[in-house]
Amino acid sequence: MSSVPGAAAAATEELAPVRASWRPTPAHTRATLAGLGLVAVAVMWRRPELLVFGTPLLAVALWGLLTRPEADPVVVAGARHLTLREGQATRWVAEVGPAPGVEDVGLALMPTPFTEYEPAVREVAVSAGAGEEPLELAVACRSTRWGRRVLGPAVLAVSGPFGAYRWAPDVVTTPPVTTVPLPDHFDARVPVPRPDGLVGQNRSHHPGDGGEFADIRPFRFGDRLRRVHWPVSVRTGELHVTATHADQDSEVILLVDAMHDIGLSQGTGGRSTSLDNAVRAAGAIAEHYLRTGDRVGLHVLGARELPAVGSAAGKNHLRRVLDTLARTRSADGTFADEKRLRAQLRHRVPSGALVVVLTPAISSDVLSHALALSRRGISVVTVDTLPPEIARPDVDPVLLGTVIPQAAESPDAAGLAWRVRLLERAHEMRRAREAGVPIVPWAGPGTLDLVLRDLGRRSRAPRVVSR
Repeated sequence: MSSVPGAAAAATEELAPVRASWRPTPAHTRATLAGLGLVAVAVMWRRPELLVFGTPLLAVALWGLLTRPEADPVVVAGARHLTLREGQATRWVAEVGPAPGVEDVGLALMPTPFTEYEPAVREVAVSAGAGEEPLELAVACRSTRWGRRVLGPAVLAVSGPFGAYRWAPDVVTTPPVTTVPLPDHFDARVPVPRPDGLVGQNRSHHPGDGGEFADIRPFRFGDRLRRVHWPVSVRTGELHVTATHADQDSEVILLVDAMHDIGLSQGTGGRSTSLDNAVRAAGAIAEHYLRTGDRVGLHVLGARELPAVGSAAGKNHLRRVLDTLARTRSADGTFADEKRLRAQLRHRVPSGALVVVLTPAISSDVLSHALALSRRGISVVTVDTLPPEIARPDVDPVLLGTVIPQAAESPDAAGLAWRVRLLERAHEMRRAREAGVPIVPWAGPGTLDLVLRDLGRRSRAPRVVSR
């Protein structure tokens, strides 16, 4: 894999064996029938010129029959890696063990969306030499978008002498390859407003054992001697100790709105949809807070057969979060999806958690849920994931077709409908901001700093909440 740019660093998967049997090729069948027919006609009708044409065909067919391979070759095939990150590459490999009668091996891979190939034609072929080394055919596959996709299927063929017999399975399929999102670079320099855990790196508002200085106070029963501040104790004649703020962890709950996928996705380095922005932003936020020792939970709103990920910490939990994001699929917009969304919005949220809602703000139910959480006294931040090129009245007709499927039939009516929806969206977002729910566009590093700072000040101020 070192020769493949952007190769994955995951462990290499075991290739699966492929079963088939030797069968005569159509060319061998045609040569046999044509040779026999021409020779028979030449003998019966005394036509020597037909004998000249039929004898070579019959000789080649007879030679191919006599040299027919007896043993089946040992063939294993599949993708080298089943887990990638966006932009990483793997290889679809077929290994053919040495066997008598094997002359040529060919491999052709069917196209897969959001995948780049090397060679671009997705076809490779090799000829067997005189050595005993196994033959290997490989097509490099680079995944350009998160998700679960099957590479292929592939068509594999092994031919014998003169191309008379071919060993070829129908199609070769492999398990789906999971491409986890490549998180955007994100770094929050402001801590979570109200940490409520027992361990972590966030400064608590309460004194306790920690690493951040709080005050120097007189010694009390139970204080440890290593906390004694000797310069002040000597100067005042009484023992004084150093007080610190407690270190606590916080809980971050990510709500990813998958009810709509708006825009045109071109993979890494190109245009992105609203769901692309939400998934990559969620991965970046989860990676940042899990590395700082906090707990992160994930709820994908509107997704089918995708259970919620409970709040936990650690590197293994980051893998679970990214795998869940990779399996995210947008809803179909049916009544069942809306019913499922209402059930998912009844999830439990602890009072001290930070809730980050990633939504294009097209579904009013998601914004209403964020507003309801804020009224309960929970710290809520809404990240607007709608692509900027779509959140404008004069949207490109091609992009408008991804939002309204009937845009090609009546572009004027579709454009008017989208402008009206943008006005309603702006009104709903303004009401949410006035109610205390901050809404910020995703901008990578520092996106949440100013918002978290304001939420921290607000959390320390007295307020009335609804229970």
